[in-house]
Amino acid sequence: MKMMRFGLLLLLVLEMVAYPTIAAEQPSDSEIIARIAPNYNRQDIPKGKVTIFVQLYIKDVMKIDIDANTWDVEFIIRQQWEDSRLQYSIADTREYITASTLGDFATIWVPDTFITNSRAETAVPMERANKLLRIFPYGKIMYSSRYRMTLACPMSLSKFPFDEHNCSISIGSYGHTVDRIDYSWVVYKSKTPVIVADNALHAGMNLVNVFTHETTAHLNTGEYKSIVGTLLLQRNPYSYKVSLFVPNILLGVLLGLSFLVSHRAPHARMLLLAVLVSLVIGQNYLALRNVPILPYRTCLDCWSYSMAAFCVLAVIGFAISTSVAQFKDCDMEEKLGSPRKMWKDPGTKTDLIFGSLYLVSFIIFQIAFWAMTLA
Repeated sequence: MKMMRFGLLLLLVLEMVAYPTIAAEQPSDSEIIARIAPNYNRQDIPKGKVTIFVQLYIKDVMKIDIDANTWDVEFIIRQQWEDSRLQYSIADTREYITASTLGDFATIWVPDTFITNSRAETAVPMERANKLLRIFPYGKIMYSSRYRMTLACPMSLSKFPFDEHNCSISIGSYGHTVDRIDYSWVVYKSKTPVIVADNALHAGMNLVNVFTHETTAHLNTGEYKSIVGTLLLQRNPYSYKVSLFVPNILLGVLLGLSFLVSHRAPHARMLLLAVLVSLVIGQNYLALRNVPILPYRTCLDCWSYSMAAFCVLAVIGFAISTSVAQFKDCDMEEKLGSPRKMWKDPGTKTDLIFGSLYLVSFIIFQIAFWAMTLA
């Protein structure tokens, strides 16, 4: 029994002594890259036509500027290509090696990928922590980098605040034509090459769809290919519905019902009209104040102008019915003999005509506006 315990103890000690030796014999990732480096020139592009497979991950849409027609977005580009010069073999079970230092990055060729529709780029803190490069034994390279940019996004606000915009990220090579570097979208585990984080949009926009396409620029120096990932964004009009459209509709109906107030109480009716008109004009002014000055009309402009026209119509109806009543005898009820014949009063007739005209026009406007806006 003592001999067995002694043998087990000896075996354990030998394993503890031998394990560091075995582990030390395994080269590190940087050592493997260093072994490749003497026969590798990062200035030379791999032979033949290099195909860069790209996947895009949109992490955060920080701002959408309708004045400058831009959007600020943070995203990650994952690129994959093959470089036979970086093939290697190791004895352990590692699937790949990782370039983890600036020296490692400086020794490996990467494509001159740039964002073709960039307006400005913001430096991302901790630059080293925002790049990842993996080398697989058979020469496949996976390179991931993080960007924070202001990109061009042409916008049309003619349907504001029900507008939709196609905001894109265009990726291409800066100095190599399509016969040397070709870009192509690739799908890994996801169903789309452009992935949008669940909480990426918080700028008052809703994501409707994501689609991709390719473009080719024909320049004097050759043909340059770009791949484009586009987000179809729709403005969320909830705040405008709650603060403008619904209150305006209610106030518009009240303006029409104000014709039911007797023309014999002009002061009460005038006060009611003044309050309703002030509320309508004030609400539309506050809404238009946040819209930039544009060379064309928007849906919000049409709504505001139309509501102002209905306010004017209500005031004109009040003025005409009051003027007509002043030319008639104030004691119409006694002359007509019965309250049932009050509709023969010229002032009441005028109110009924203008009230009916107002309500019919208001209903037609509502149907036409919402049909055109939501089409």
